[in-house]
Amino acid sequence: MVTRNLDVEDGIVNGCFGKIANIVTKTKDGIATVQMLGLQLDNLNPGQKHRKKVQGEEDVLVYIERSEENLRKGAVRRQFPIKLAYACTAHKVQGMTMQSAVVSLKKIFEPGMAYIALSRTTSLNGLHFMDFDDKKIYADPEITASLHTMRRAPVEEIMPLLQHVRENRQENTLTIVHHNTEGLGPHIEDVRSHHVLQLADILCLTETHLTGSCASSDLKMEGYNLITRNRHVSYSTHQEIGKKNGGGVAIYCKEHIPTQPRQYIQNVTDLEFVVIKRDSPIKAAIVAVYRPPQYNIGYFLTNLKSMLDYLDLGHNDLVIICGDFNEDLLHTGKKPILELFQSRGYSQLITTATTEKHTLLDHIYISYIYIYIYIYIYINSCK
Repeated sequence: MVTRNLDVEDGIVNGCFGKIANIVTKTKDGIATVQMLGLQLDNLNPGQKHRKKVQGEEDVLVYIERSEENLRKGAVRRQFPIKLAYACTAHKVQGMTMQSAVVSLKKIFEPGMAYIALSRTTSLNGLHFMDFDDKKIYADPEITASLHTMRRAPVEEIMPLLQHVRENRQENTLTIVHHNTEGLGPHIEDVRSHHVLQLADILCLTETHLTGSCASSDLKMEGYNLITRNRHVSYSTHQEIGKKNGGGVAIYCKEHIPTQPRQYIQNVTDLEFVVIKRDSPIKAAIVAVYRPPQYNIGYFLTNLKSMLDYLDLGHNDLVIICGDFNEDLLHTGKKPILELFQSRGYSQLITTATTEKHTLLDHIYISYIYIYIYIYIYINSCK
């Protein structure tokens, strides 16, 4: 077994298994010394850069040289970083995947050790036991206690859109999804491949953490147009917030849906928002909003009122405003954001927690409730 990370990029790392298949020597002054060891690794993928180091050799061996290690008092140790490994501890094989393994449960002394050892093989056919004792397979009591306190959720509430939308989608159906990305750049591949997010006609995102005046081409998604508004361009009066990292909103809209983006609205000077408007089949406005938790509620409400005034003047048949408002609607006490929307005739549609901490910070407000709406909550983090 290789005992050091020799080339992480090439996959020759601590824990690689194999056999010594060749010993390369060099003779000087009649004394032969070992220069390199040719390893036949169990996994054939690592070590592509370390092959064919022996002239004339056409094998697929991975050749390694001695490594140096500084010791105390100026001493240096030079040796091949390998050792015999007929067996390994459960701690050593964490993260490994193999076709077959023999597992001994004789010296299990911690919760979870048996699980780690038993879950290394790709199939049950490759798993062989020694010293089997079912009492050795156990979890930490704190984990069991935590499981009992977790809120139970019906399966239909966990992954609903995947099944429902595909089976019941009609021409006059518009699927709008709001999601807090906690950084769009690092998670764009997660967004592209997520089975729920990809069902959206209009995907509203908050906390994009983007910078710059225009969206990078790396953020494009096939079949969608992207409209962004980053934090640093969202604040004119309260520039101290605009200089901080984070925040930002974006909307992905399907290319076949004609929309008009509105990123700048008169008297809305300090608000992270994007508005898109569509005229058919109904005149509607869809808005994504983010309120930083440190943003003074009074200033936020002033700008939010100005935006609602603008939306009222647009004579929209329907207005949908979704976002992370950082106002917990499950908490007792005053809720000024909710109260403002209600005073304007809006209804808030989400009634259960939207975070793993059982808080309701993500709201969806709708101006016209007499419309056929399905509301689903899918709690998922991109961290």
